[in-house]
Amino acid sequence: MKIEDIKKPIIFCHYGNSPYLYYTLKQVKLSNPKNRIILLGDQDNKKVANKAKIEHYCFKDYDESDEIKIFNQVYKHVAGVNHKKEFWTNFVFKRWFYVHNFIKKNEINAFWHFDSDNMILSDLNNQEEKFKDYDCTEQCNGICMNGYISSFKIVEGYVNKINKLFKDEIYLNEQKQDFITHPDYAFTEMRAYKAYRDQEGIKSIRLNAIINNESFDDCICMDHGYERYESVLNNQYLKKIYFDTNGNFYCYHIESSKYIKMNTLNLSWVPISLFKLVYKTYKNNIKNPKEVLNKELQLLDVFQNKTFKAKVLRFIPKSIKSKIKLFIKKYNMALIY
Repeated sequence: MKIEDIKKPIIFCHYGNSPYLYYTLKQVKLSNPKNRIILLGDQDNKKVANKAKIEHYCFKDYDESDEIKIFNQVYKHVAGVNHKKEFWTNFVFKRWFYVHNFIKKNEINAFWHFDSDNMILSDLNNQEEKFKDYDCTEQCNGICMNGYISSFKIVEGYVNKINKLFKDEIYLNEQKQDFITHPDYAFTEMRAYKAYRDQEGIKSIRLNAIINNESFDDCICMDHGYERYESVLNNQYLKKIYFDTNGNFYCYHIESSKYIKMNTLNLSWVPISLFKLVYKTYKNNIKNPKEVLNKELQLLDVFQNKTFKAKVLRFIPKSIKSKIKLFIKKYNMALIY
């Protein structure tokens, strides 16, 4: 029996190691314990996957296919003069070729795919019905394929489209013209996805659409019509995050005047402390759900001003605080390994 006939696997791709990765993987293991959870990565993150008790496969074992051979021949770095990220730009394209090879070899049809800084907060098996009439869902303000992907043929069409776009000099010259006025931009897998969707008639929906009073966060650092904290965290204004005593998370949607349940939180560009806080809050409440008379939601203390550690550190000089934070960071990394 193919895996799509049981539970849809959840796939992440990650190059190297990042301190937050452990919490992302532990979180999805908590919220989706019956699904295959897969990290396509490298030797640098294999230990993290093993510690989180999820499946790990190396990119290098999925680096052989006709599609990848063509990509290696046609790829060129098309970017503005200030971009300077050629290796990373190549990788964000190529990871989809790795996904393509992996799902083909493992006979996976439909699956979920998220960037590795997304915290999955609900059982995704209960979310598939919403997207059954679409080829795929989108994040990144509608320009990247992420979330639910309905079939192998959608991924195969995408990687083939990428190769065709790199052969299309007219299209590439249009990109180059844009990069004259936007020198920090580059032709990435996001622009390739947009061309794929628009030119090939891919039926998609934004993953952050509000359906049945629920949504998937597109990026916690962008308001998208939701209420935000008044102060910055890591130089970013975040959506206000609320939680209840049953492990559910919410954001307040201003136009509808409703608290919207968030099935994921995309924690791009925030400190690791927020990953830890979300994980801890979910874990504590999901293990000990409470029936309470007061149904009011609690605001997540993303600044952690009320913690004992914060109260103690308030009286410590800044130079000593930096040393303490460095020690804690090294200690946390030692625990992971």
